[in-house]
Amino acid sequence: MLPTAALVWGEIPVTDMDRAVAFYNKHFGVSFRREVINDMEMAVLETADKDTASIGLVKHEMMQPSAHGSVLYLHLSEQLSTLVDKIVHAGVKVLLPVMPIKDGQCGFIALFEDCEGNTVGLWSMEK
Repeated sequence: MLPTAALVWGEIPVTDMDRAVAFYNKHFGVSFRREVINDMEMAVLETADKDTASIGLVKHEMMQPSAHGSVLYLHLSEQLSTLVDKIVHAGVKVLLPVMPIKDGQCGFIALFEDCEGNTVGLWSMEK
């Protein structure tokens, strides 16, 4: 058994960084710190707790957006249905509506397609 959570970082590939940053800011109210590391253009999700796992939007030739890659589940709202209703009304394509995990004992998930064509998950303990 691992002594700590295994996830430390996740990357969402993008082809248009400005569009992707604007999409996540508009629909989820999050902000990013933009930087270039080596030759990778990145937008790192800003969080109050610097010691937790986080994500970045990454633009690089070896990173291509895909509807069929790994799925990151983001916890961006305490009430998942409210957030999903909001993005649906804004025209975001929801691939999987809110559904319970183990009858809600492990929370609720939904999947959406971001502006880059990635399948991204949402999670919350509350429906």
